[in-house]
Amino acid sequence: MYHFIMNPTASSGMGRRVWKEIKPILKERGEKYSLNVFRKQEALAAFVNGLTRRGGAQCDNTILSDRQKAVIKDALKEPDVHIVVLGGDGTLNLVLNSIVDMERTKLSCIRVGSGNDFARNVGVEKDPAKALLHLMKEPSETVLDYGEAEYVMPDGKDTKRRFIISSGIGYDADICEEVSRSKLKRVLNVLHLGKLVYVIIGIKQIFTRGNTKVKLYMDDNAPIYAHNLFFAVGMIHEMEGGGVPFCPNADPCDGMLDVCVARSATKPKLMLEVAMVYLKKHLMFSNIDGYRCRKLRVVVEKPQWIHMDGETPCRTSEAVLSCKTGLRFIK
Repeated sequence: MYHFIMNPTASSGMGRRVWKEIKPILKERGEKYSLNVFRKQEALAAFVNGLTRRGGAQCDNTILSDRQKAVIKDALKEPDVHIVVLGGDGTLNLVLNSIVDMERTKLSCIRVGSGNDFARNVGVEKDPAKALLHLMKEPSETVLDYGEAEYVMPDGKDTKRRFIISSGIGYDADICEEVSRSKLKRVLNVLHLGKLVYVIIGIKQIFTRGNTKVKLYMDDNAPIYAHNLFFAVGMIHEMEGGGVPFCPNADPCDGMLDVCVARSATKPKLMLEVAMVYLKKHLMFSNIDGYRCRKLRVVVEKPQWIHMDGETPCRTSEAVLSCKTGLRFIK
């Protein structure tokens, strides 16, 4: 049984177009499936939360429809539940954060969003029909790592959130925050050029963002200090932000975070370094370092935007990023 979760607004409505393409394949093969469409994050979270529990009571959450509650009730009879996300990295992040029982949850995805960094990182076919056929005919399961970010909200509340690709503070988070409210993104998505918005805003941020002092604590090692943090990112996978390989040696199955830390430099040098990231040559510069650890604590003097898989909940002065394992991924 495949439980498809669709974000109808992903990549300017591409989710519905992809569904029209793959639905006939499911019917032709006689596969059992449910299609679950969510426009509100709260409803998606409630559905996945109920779907991925073991045994227990029916879901009576008033956010959900009677049909969605019935799907949850039937799923409780299954030893495993298989969720297939029709959406981008943002939808995958929502699903990941809503899973209750990792052991009984299998996760797959069909490329729909504008970034698709997770799908690209794990080698999901770009063509939706081919990806679905591979999933049904030759499924392969891999147990992946995922991340967990603990940070302090502006009101002082401690918050914890998972990430499937990366979490960072500084430059890459600033880009994600501006992209999330950019009208340009919507225009480029219609033209199937959504990744360009990251490049354009990335160049702009080089000239507009400020720097801050930072203390970095990695596992039990001595702290690292910097007076001019440009960004610090902990990554499970190689690429984020529309295919930017900040951590080219990241292995999503090794139980470790790959960390890229960049200190500020002159604007021309930063422009060169950003260009060299795409060639995976950025670590040769003296102001950029790569590390590996299980846990990274970042403490900044001035509050900075933090992101998890491109989602930017707030600015914060402190965050702890750690690597977890146990995500059952099927492609």
